[in-house]
Amino acid sequence: MISLPASTKPAQPPAADSAPAPEPRPGWDLFYRIAGTVVGVLLGIATGVAEAVMTPLYIGSVRSPAAPLLALVGNAALVWFTWTVTRRAGLSLIPGAAWFIVMIIATSKTSEGDLVVTGTWVGLLTLLLGSVGWAVAGYLAVLRRPMPRREPRPIAPVAPAGSRPPRPGAKRNR
Repeated sequence: MISLPASTKPAQPPAADSAPAPEPRPGWDLFYRIAGTVVGVLLGIATGVAEAVMTPLYIGSVRSPAAPLLALVGNAALVWFTWTVTRRAGLSLIPGAAWFIVMIIATSKTSEGDLVVTGTWVGLLTLLLGSVGWAVAGYLAVLRRPMPRREPRPIAPVAPAGSRPPRPGAKRNR
């Protein structure tokens, strides 16, 4: 009989990948939802103000298209961030609503008659593309919601191999 020598290497701990993730403490899920929504709303307000201030900017003698591009990408990113943190489609739409309220206020005339977002192509495109970015990202967030599981339906039994299905109108032998 042949015997192999015992291994002299010490036992290694399991890899870090195989260790189960620790369970979050109860109540943290609600905290993350609230905090993520508040941060998303504050970012929505901040991007709305930044885009409103950027609409009258010029590059040389041409209006800058930075505000519409930031509105499109920024609102989609706001929805994605809030959905990632909260995992709720409804909560991910709230920062876009905050952005929209800021933009409505920026398009309203002050008592002196001043406007921040004017009716130029940049202002209109900022409102349009910001709304499109918010709507498309919100639609995708709604589609990502986990759907309820359906119970499987029973299927008909499978006929044994080599047997043929009965002909229509043929009598069965019992």
